[in-house]
Amino acid sequence: MNIVKSKIFAYSTIFCLLCVNIILLFNFFRDGKNTTAKQNISFSHKQHSKFKISCLFCHYKAETNRFANLPSTKDCMICHVALKTESELLKSVVLSYDSLITLKYKKIYDLPDYVQFSHSLHINSGIDCATCHGFVDQMDSTYQVRNLSMGWCIDCHKTPEKYIIPPREISGIFTLPDTLVTDTIIYSSLQMYKPTRIRKLKPASTECSTCHY
Repeated sequence: MNIVKSKIFAYSTIFCLLCVNIILLFNFFRDGKNTTAKQNISFSHKQHSKFKISCLFCHYKAETNRFANLPSTKDCMICHVALKTESELLKSVVLSYDSLITLKYKKIYDLPDYVQFSHSLHINSGIDCATCHGFVDQMDSTYQVRNLSMGWCIDCHKTPEKYIIPPREISGIFTLPDTLVTDTIIYSSLQMYKPTRIRKLKPASTECSTCHY
């Protein structure tokens, strides 16, 4: 009887390890390029970028947090309380604002739960949003530009010069050369930013603990 239990335990362990390896292999080659999602509200980044609204104005937490926030209804109404209030496309936003019902967004970029990625770390290293997200400011409908495979991330860490786009004005990432960096805070008409140093591109860590919990 003990022999039977031992065999069942051994087979179960082998099966579990096999499943784990299949999942890890799948995520290594995972490719979600061109993935998109139909959102509950219509929003064009291209239309908004015409007015020089920076990425960090709406996704302000990306500069100081691990995650990049999606704008709340209140964020939208900062501008739209006085602009385009009668637009058909804005009705769901106004309704959300008046009813206090939160807008729901569907994820396009979705990393596995065991992967850690810090937006603030990359932004404060002088890496533009477009490096990973593509030129969203030119998109009417947002879609996934880069694949999320482990292989792609490792390749970018090893050879960043192949992928990294320097900070652009539309992103809202303020940078200064080392010789000009001070503790002075730069004020814009909408937000204030501390200047970040432009860092020379160099390979980043590929240790497991860099990206995995």
